Amino acid sequence: MLANPGCSSEYPFGTKVLQADADVGRPIYGISADASVGYWDTGTPGYDETDPVYLHISAQGCSATRSGDIRLTSFEGHPAGSKIEPQDDDSNQPLTPMAATIRYLNLHGSQAYDLEDPVYLHQGAWNCVDVQGAGSAMTYADQDPDPHLDKEASASDFAERLPYRDRGIFIAGARCISFTDGYKLLISDRFIDVAPKAAGMWRGLMVEVIHGLKADYYHALGTWFVKISPAKMNSEGSDKWAYDGGVAFSATELICTNDIRLSNSGGLAAGTKVVNFDPDQNKIVASQALVSFSAENTEAARIGYFDANGDGIYDYPDDVYLNFPGSDTSSVAVNNLRLSGPIP
Repeated sequence: MLANPGCSSEYPFGTKVLQADADVGRPIYGISADASVGYWDTGTPGYDETDPVYLHISAQGCSATRSGDIRLTSFEGHPAGSKIEPQDDDSNQPLTPMAATIRYLNLHGSQAYDLEDPVYLHQGAWNCVDVQGAGSAMTYADQDPDPHLDKEASASDFAERLPYRDRGIFIAGARCISFTDGYKLLISDRFIDVAPKAAGMWRGLMVEVIHGLKADYYHALGTWFVKISPAKMNSEGSDKWAYDGGVAFSATELICTNDIRLSNSGGLAAGTKVVNFDPDQNKIVASQALVSFSAENTEAARIGYFDANGDGIYDYPDDVYLNFPGSDTSSVAVNNLRLSGPIP
């Protein structure tokens, strides 16, 4: 199938380029067609651990898999980093675009992307994830009142806010919290509580609270009244919040369930998804996105290919790289990440 098999890389998917590697200095070209990330929804509707994910390279948009797309996760007998061929079972299958970024864990705190930093495909928060109420049967007897709730709070402490009504509009970074009376609030935070807790009484009304990393969210049941109490900043500066001994970073995100490892991380292989209780789950990713994808467009200037067969276009034999942080964007550089594997 290859015009010149010897020109393709022999290095595995998810490895980083080292100084002595044979592909250092090879010319690479930016992906001229739109590059996007999408998943094939093979089971329960919505993205989950069973859905294969692809780097889709096509000027026709992200609607179906095609020959040359790269598997970012394994599918049946095909490993992560392999490319789709026309006869494969996952060829011409429906794709759902993913809002995602390529991010890294800053292992050594150098404030820069280093050779040992693992890389992930990190999901964008486009879906509103509910913190569900415990139901109307929740009782308040024998529960201590929340020390931050003032029974004599002024009207300025609690304010009326229109409840969030899901109309199919997705907002990056937004999440939805739901109280037991059905009131929903759209916020940008991550949650400590898995369900609302009784907080006491305010002006004769029962109040619930949901604790987040950035703030505590109070709601007077049966009303639209809400109080948002920001967590106190810690001594290290204004970009961090302290809560119950934990620290949340305002300019960063956390590794989520079903994020995809694009390089090996602590013995966990590239192309695997993060699952609950993995050691890298909830680790803080660097605020800098190496590449950003959205459901509608992509910033793929840092994704390039080596034209292995010399035909001047991206196709099946070509090696694909995350071309960062090399200053010479026209050649393979140390610390570039290989986004495709050897061609069989």
